[in-house]
Amino acid sequence: MKISFLLPLASLTSVALFAAAPPDAARILATSPLRFEPGPETGSNEFIARGTRSHFVFEGNGAKVQAGAQTLRFKFAGADRQARLEGLDMLRSTTGIFLGNDPSKWRSRVRNYGRLQMRGLYRGVDLVYYGNEGKLEYDLLIKPGADPRQIRLAFPDIHPSLDRDGNLNAAFTLKRPVAYQIAAGGARIAIDSRFRRNADGSYGFALGRYDHQRELVIDPVVTLEQYFAGSSQDIGYAIGHNARGLLFIAGTTYSSDFPVAGPAAGTTPIGGEDIFLAIIDPTLPPASQITYAAFIGGSLNDSLGGMAVDSKGFVYLTGTTASANFPTVNAAQTTLGSTTTNAFVMKLDLFEVPLYSTYLGGSGTDTGNAISVDSQGRMWVTGGTQSTNFPIVNGFQGAQGSQDAFVSGIDPTQSGSGSLFFSTYLGGGYWDTGLGIAPASDGTIWVVGGTYSYNFPVAGASFNPNYSSGGDAFVAQINTTQGGSYLQYGTFLGGAGEEEARNIILDPKGRVIVSGYTLSQNFPISSDALQPQYGGNTDAFITILNPANSGSAQLVYSTYFGGSNADVPFDLKMDPNGNLYVAGLTMSAGLPVTANALQSAYDNTQDAFALEFNPSTPGPAGIKYFTYLGSDGLQVAYGIDYDATNNLIYLTGYSTGPIFEPFGGPAKGTNPGNPDAFVIGLSTQAATTTTALLYRRPSRSVPLSRP
Repeated sequence: MKISFLLPLASLTSVALFAAAPPDAARILATSPLRFEPGPETGSNEFIARGTRSHFVFEGNGAKVQAGAQTLRFKFAGADRQARLEGLDMLRSTTGIFLGNDPSKWRSRVRNYGRLQMRGLYRGVDLVYYGNEGKLEYDLLIKPGADPRQIRLAFPDIHPSLDRDGNLNAAFTLKRPVAYQIAAGGARIAIDSRFRRNADGSYGFALGRYDHQRELVIDPVVTLEQYFAGSSQDIGYAIGHNARGLLFIAGTTYSSDFPVAGPAAGTTPIGGEDIFLAIIDPTLPPASQITYAAFIGGSLNDSLGGMAVDSKGFVYLTGTTASANFPTVNAAQTTLGSTTTNAFVMKLDLFEVPLYSTYLGGSGTDTGNAISVDSQGRMWVTGGTQSTNFPIVNGFQGAQGSQDAFVSGIDPTQSGSGSLFFSTYLGGGYWDTGLGIAPASDGTIWVVGGTYSYNFPVAGASFNPNYSSGGDAFVAQINTTQGGSYLQYGTFLGGAGEEEARNIILDPKGRVIVSGYTLSQNFPISSDALQPQYGGNTDAFITILNPANSGSAQLVYSTYFGGSNADVPFDLKMDPNGNLYVAGLTMSAGLPVTANALQSAYDNTQDAFALEFNPSTPGPAGIKYFTYLGSDGLQVAYGIDYDATNNLIYLTGYSTGPIFEPFGGPAKGTNPGNPDAFVIGLSTQAATTTTALLYRRPSRSVPLSRP
């Protein structure tokens, strides 16, 4: 007997599109196989299979299936109580589960299996569970001479009914069963079969004539997909890679039914939002590419703000938590200081427990937005704080306005309060937030963000010391090394409209590369700009400043990028050749697509985009690659990464529509409108694509924080 469950993202959908001459120009790295892992209790004979919108618990002679608001429990009545499940086909992937603040309930290096087997479920009847192309299936294998009338499928919590087509309707629909045998020559011989209700209320199978000297397989299918609407959003926010070429994807799951079962979840249930982290090895066969998945959070909402990955594969996370039991290790701050939210900062050795994790905040609302790591392995974090008692260590400012940016340095090799070695407010009299951070080789720290404060601090040879109305981007350099911290450089960056800087990179020449969005027709633009004219509504900007110069000479390069409607960048990367990669959302038609674009036209909803260009080449000739990526739903690209050697771009985000289907990729497994996280890889030598992510549709301007 086989039961098949359609699954959306096993943690996320992994797809790569490559060039080819014929119509099947895409090589699809299909959805990962279902992975079975042992349950948390030793000796419990429990296994768990996880997905973002469904989960399955297998124990003894039965299983529990949950998808959205629906739960189905079934068991094989009268089965041999001595029969036990065993994992088969051990996979390369492992799972980590770090939920709640009780380390005894954390689990790391949890083995994953491709199949489960229970020998001797009944006399002469074996049970096999396995994953196949995004489905959960199980087969009942009836050995020669065994009696299939032993099989009694019972539903303790529901009274199923048979419809006119022979389907069994419980919480989910079990399609009329298919039975077959395999002939000596390998051909499949169909056997007539249907459900039969037994006198005790269980269900068995009425079968036509078959060869009792051959094995018999009975195979109904259970469909879950219509019930997935009960689930909510899953968002990929960040993507990076290490020296081995492994991809790291992190994001937030909003699904209340996110798959956590048993004591691994702690004594309280998983919150409405929690953090997921996955590793993808794009060099492996499609079925093996997801090599690790972790779930992190507490009992309330926890969301990702930023991620950094170092060359050794350590992962650094920051974000925002409302959970009083968020996991902490060697923490500078062991408790949630607020009735709303604090920032958190975490370092992970992916195959062990977290190495460091702390709250960071005061009694107000605090958010962690970006994280970076310096050459000494110290973590630098920026975000926004509405706390007047945010922790300050060697800082140069106190609380200034209704919300200030903050900049904090944490040494994860230390523990307790000594691990927080630097922390300061950064802001003016109204509202400020930090959104990007980068440590420089000279020990100074660069920060970018958005400000509505006319008196935001400026310092040094400021490129623009004057605030423009409506909100400006800011760029700041903090010196933490010379006998007390101070602001070494600070400037506004903007025009007459609203701006926000979201990302910062420091190039080998010490120049500062900033990306963000602008609503200004007079944003500072250089003569060699890719796009010298304001497109309208909201445009992306990419600006390069050299603070070693004075005045207007600091503007090395600056360009708009956008059309007549909203265009917003969310991530910026640079490869060793000086090429810049930008990902975000667009609502504009007519952007400069390249001949190798996967999608050459805007689809009139909200599309993701991917852009690769080199600012050393003046004008539009600097564009190496641009594509739209859209569907009937909303798409946004939040994260972008690259493989410059193989001319590949990777993106992550989420989509509410079937964005992969036009390119031969996997179908959307959830109802239209449900955001799904994914990662996609594309070749810039021909067909190209970009990631998708939901974003609140802007009207006149774009909010300064993520939805």
